[in-house]
Amino acid sequence: MIRYALIACSILFLACQPKEEASTEGVVDGVARAYDKTLTWEELSAIIPDQSSEEDSIMLAERYINDWLKLQVMLHTAETNLPEEEKKFEQELENYRNTLLTYAYENTFVQQRLDTNLTEAEVNAYYEQNQEIFSLNDYIVKVKFCILAKDTPKLKRFRKLFESDESEDLVKLEQFCVDYGASYYVDVEEWMYFEDLLQQVPLEVYNVESFLKKKPSTEFEKSDKMYFVSVLDYKLKDGVSPIDLVEDQIRNLIINKRKKELLTNMREQLYKDALARNEVEKMTDNE
Repeated sequence: MIRYALIACSILFLACQPKEEASTEGVVDGVARAYDKTLTWEELSAIIPDQSSEEDSIMLAERYINDWLKLQVMLHTAETNLPEEEKKFEQELENYRNTLLTYAYENTFVQQRLDTNLTEAEVNAYYEQNQEIFSLNDYIVKVKFCILAKDTPKLKRFRKLFESDESEDLVKLEQFCVDYGASYYVDVEEWMYFEDLLQQVPLEVYNVESFLKKKPSTEFEKSDKMYFVSVLDYKLKDGVSPIDLVEDQIRNLIINKRKKELLTNMREQLYKDALARNEVEKMTDNE
């Protein structure tokens, strides 16, 4: 108990000091020991955030000490019990370091040199040349819908706005829905998966393709709600995705292709330069 009291007081002292002013002078050298290793006060104080409360500082320190001790016990047990051949990690560590080192350099290289600017012409050309990879997995629609309470007033005005194709009426329709607390979707230029539409509007559809080909505009009641739905456009399943649905995907594909080409060219150029400077060579047996 005396030792834990000392630990608590020392933790509080260190936690209350600015990191640049904290000192372990006058404090016991170590806070925990495991076999031939010691957890120092300097290591412990580094994990305690500045301006931590007394309670938080002690809690963090005790948790760290316990975790450190348990880890050392585990490491010691493994070191003692594993045969020597199972403790040889030199090659694995070297490979891991090489991977980290290469990744860090390539990441910096790419950030400094990769051109991420794309023109619409480039996007369109990629789309036209690779349509086989943009097959639709589901039906999609351009649609508007509104879900109103049964007692919503001014339905005659609402229907007129809903049936209109004028952009200014679309704005008025949205405002009507806001004013009367209705749920709505009026992003008529955006594609929506038909399954997502069914999650919000309980349409009873037995043959999706036949339903969509009618490009229906319908209204119905269910429970205490009135549903208004208008399908403006559609694409059938297994057809080619419209470009505006896959534009972000295309941009990512083009940029990733540029990245791969940039790294491949960089690696080849570095290798050629090293060969030219006689810094690397293939050792062959001429005998």
